Amino acid sequence: MDADGRFTEAGRATRQRIEDVTDELAAPPYEALSPAELDELVTEPEPLTARPVAAGSQ
Repeated sequence: MDADGRFTEAGRATRQRIEDVTDELAAPPYEALSPAELDELVTEPEPLTARPVAAGSQ
């Protein structure tokens, strides 16, 4: 970070590498699911999340 508390170019590059590795490591469990299973994974929790979202939670 620089003196103003902003990421430097090296800081941005490091953050991007972390994001890329996180995405890479997170992908295999999702790749093992069928399209129907992925759909279920996305849609089943919707009733659980609808209430907090309606109450203003993000």
